[in-house]
Amino acid sequence: MVGKTIKTMEDFSEFVGLSRPTVSKYFSDPMSVRQKTREAIEQALKKSGFRPNIFAVNLNRRRSNILGVIIPNSTDPFYMALTRRIEMIANETGFLAFVLSSDGKAEMEDRAIKTLKSMNVAGAIIAPLGVESHHATLDELGRSVPLIYVDSPLDDTSSFVGTNNRQSFNLIVDYLCRSGEPPCYFGMPHVNTNALTRQTAYLEAMEQFRVVPEIVELTDSKSWDFERFGFEEATRILTSGQGFPTRDRALRQLIASPS
Repeated sequence: MVGKTIKTMEDFSEFVGLSRPTVSKYFSDPMSVRQKTREAIEQALKKSGFRPNIFAVNLNRRRSNILGVIIPNSTDPFYMALTRRIEMIANETGFLAFVLSSDGKAEMEDRAIKTLKSMNVAGAIIAPLGVESHHATLDELGRSVPLIYVDSPLDDTSSFVGTNNRQSFNLIVDYLCRSGEPPCYFGMPHVNTNALTRQTAYLEAMEQFRVVPEIVELTDSKSWDFERFGFEEATRILTSGQGFPTRDRALRQLIASPS
C-alpha cells in the first residue's frame, strides 16, 4: 500500500499486515494485544500517519470511552468552569468528554440527548432544563447508560450532584441577620427546580430566625442568561426609584450558583 492514502481501518489493517479484529482490539484497549503486535501497530501508525475516527471506534465498542455532557448555556461562567473540570477528570481517567449545549431550548436538549445515544456514550452528565425538559427522552437515556444530573435534579428520584439549598440559605440568612439587616430575596428565572427550592429555603430560614421575609418582585422570565437577567432587573428596580427593601440576596446571580 505504499503511496496509497490510508483512510479506513481496513486500509490500515492491510498496511500493518494484521487482521481487522486485531487492529480494532488494539484501538479499543492497546494493552489487550501482545506487546509485539502493539509495537508493530504503533510503528505503522507513525509511518502512515493514520488516525482512526474516534466516533466510529466507539460505536463498535461494547463500552465506549465517550462521556456525554449537556449544559444549558455554554457561555455561562459556571458551566464553562464545570465543563473544563469534567474534561480534565475525564482525560485523566481515559475518557473523552463530549460537550453539547441545549442553549436553553427543549428541542435542542432533546436533539443533544439523541446525539449522545447515537454515539454509544459510556455515561452522561446533564444540567437539565427542568421545566421544559422532555422527561421521557431523559428517562430513556437513563435506562441505557449511567446518568447524573448536575446543578438541578430533574425530579426527586434523580441521581444528582449540586448545592444543598436549605443548608446554604440557612448559613447566608444567619450571617446577614447577625451582621446587619435581614436579607430580601432576589430570585431567578423559573427555568428549573432551583427557582422554587431556593425561594422555599429562604422562606424557611427567615422563619427560623423569626424575621419577616421580603421577596423582590421580578419580571417573569425563562432566560438562561442569569447574569443579564440579574443586571437588567436590578437596573430596572434601582432606576425606578423603588429600590430594594433590605440588604439584597441578589449576589446569588454571581456567587452562589448560576441557576
